[in-house]
Amino acid sequence: MKKVELKCDRLNERGQGVGQYGRETFEIPNFLPKEVGIFSFDEDKKYQKFKLIKILKTSPMRTEVKCDVFNLCGGCQLLHMKYDDQIAFKQRIVEECFKKGKLPFKIDTIIPAKKQTAYRNKMQVAYKYREGKIVYGFYEEESHRIIHLNHCLVQSERQNEIVKYVQQIMQQLKLSPYNEDKRTGLIRFVLVREAHVTGEVMVIVVTNGDIFPSRSEFVKRLKDKFPYITTIIQNINNRKTSIILGEEERILFGKGYIEDYLLGIKFKISSKAFFQINPEQTEKLYQKVEEYASLTGTEVVVDAYSGVGTIGMVLAKKAKQVIGVESSKQAVSNASANAYENKIRNIKFYCHDATEFLKQMVKDNVGIDVLVMDPPRSGSTTEFLNAILSLKPQKVIYVSCDPTTLVRDLKVLEGAYKIENKTIVDMFVGTYHVECVTLMSRTKE
Repeated sequence: MKKVELKCDRLNERGQGVGQYGRETFEIPNFLPKEVGIFSFDEDKKYQKFKLIKILKTSPMRTEVKCDVFNLCGGCQLLHMKYDDQIAFKQRIVEECFKKGKLPFKIDTIIPAKKQTAYRNKMQVAYKYREGKIVYGFYEEESHRIIHLNHCLVQSERQNEIVKYVQQIMQQLKLSPYNEDKRTGLIRFVLVREAHVTGEVMVIVVTNGDIFPSRSEFVKRLKDKFPYITTIIQNINNRKTSIILGEEERILFGKGYIEDYLLGIKFKISSKAFFQINPEQTEKLYQKVEEYASLTGTEVVVDAYSGVGTIGMVLAKKAKQVIGVESSKQAVSNASANAYENKIRNIKFYCHDATEFLKQMVKDNVGIDVLVMDPPRSGSTTEFLNAILSLKPQKVIYVSCDPTTLVRDLKVLEGAYKIENKTIVDMFVGTYHVECVTLMSRTKE
């Protein structure tokens, strides 16, 4: 192994330090601008992977990292950065994307998080044998190697103590963890979902097949240790896949779902239901969407990629009618049940592909006033965006978790729509992920 002194010039969009080593551009995690460090690398390898030995010159952006697996786990990338600098970094990343797209780049509002630790309402870990002992944790970035952890800073105390105790139960009851290569063993993953307002807790045990030895004792020990657990589910997944949850489930204890509130609206959350992972920041995000919509009670609103209906139900309070469209059957079922439970009668959810649904609305000449879209990280489709141009809503509100695909999609609407406002909501503290909500209004023809 060879040692070399390197200097960081800037950060890339993933928060990695970027600089030059000879003719090669390096990208190194946990390395901040203007820092100088000693690194080791294998000069015989075609693609260099630099390993930090020592920081010689420290950036004023750097802070103490309290996570003992920060350099190994792929979950958080910015824990070494002071929080104000994390926010500034995310603002720069979004603004640079807009500049590259030749769109107005100024961010109007940034909403930082008050909670910078224990903010997640969901935790999922895998279990494996290592040197004869059961370990649990998250996957190393870009690998299937488990990084064992004792405590995760961004998960709650309850979530941390449940997944740790499951490890003990497995050892006591001789329940084997899943072996990915041999496809043997019982327990693949454990997920914990925790309601922010009600405090209800769901534990999902993902097993390699429906047979679950000592199932009753497993459930009893969990319930006795943690009386706050309100439901336990066995999810069966014996497929050769990296997808965590299988299709079949059994309720082992409780009602099979938890309930939580967002902005006073009650939501039933099933094991597979998508629900934003940072509830405090989610409320701020939805309040911003509500502000941008500025509804008066006369508008028809489309909530595209509606999930379990959270945004649509928030807007329904001030809209004439809300139409939600979502491709997941379970999410639509949950959304409809949530609307019924909350006595929201001016909203209807449809299980369809969002693009095909909007194209049909164009054919049917449906009039809409506001369109809200919250697509996956990959963004929307050109056909969907062209349908917006045909439907001509007065406002388009785009909620995005990837500024690159956001800008790509906004470019399609450029000309017919003008960007009015952009807000960054820091949903994912300690990571490079950034949530942005953009308001566009239709230009006069």
